[in-house]
Amino acid sequence: MNFNTEILDEIKASNSKLVFVTKYHDKEVTEEIVSYMIENYPEIIEWFWENRLEALKEKNLDREMTHFIWNIQTKQIKEIIKYAWVIHSVDDIKHLKKLEDICTKSWNWVQVFLQINVDETKPWGIKVEQIPEFLDLIWDMENVSLIWFSAIWKSDFTIEEKNKEFDLLISLRNKYLPNWFISAGTSLDYKIALEKGVDFVRIWSSLYN
Repeated sequence: MNFNTEILDEIKASNSKLVFVTKYHDKEVTEEIVSYMIENYPEIIEWFWENRLEALKEKNLDREMTHFIWNIQTKQIKEIIKYAWVIHSVDDIKHLKKLEDICTKSWNWVQVFLQINVDETKPWGIKVEQIPEFLDLIWDMENVSLIWFSAIWKSDFTIEEKNKEFDLLISLRNKYLPNWFISAGTSLDYKIALEKGVDFVRIWSSLYN
């Protein structure tokens, strides 16, 4: 596998971090990616991104570097947190409560991103006016901690729309908890994300030559 070091160096120069999307690869290739990134770019690699419980079990990566992002099924939460240190796409109060309950009973701990709806055409994600309710709940939890905000992935956009999306996330971060982290940007829009100072970018296909 040939890695696109130009993009990796670009992320490094920006002082942002990378969530490397490994969900499309089998165990062997994923292990190659993990090994390469830890050896060559330890300063930028933050997590490896998986989205299926079956893959989490099969690959069994270092939990503290494994990140789950996709629609969460309540019945799978107990198993997901055995393999993933970070749950990225939290947008449901009942899921937050379930995470806290399971972690408390199992003496475990998990970090979460709240997934904010920055695209009104999409039905999922936390509406801006709901943010205080979610924050109030998390502050009272002992086993679930907040990293901060993430955005719903969007494949069809204009540069103006994407700038508006990132500006909204940054303004919400600055309003509620300055200096905390934002996760947004993909292979399609990571350059805009880096220019805006987004903390974590999630990239897959662009990282290969």
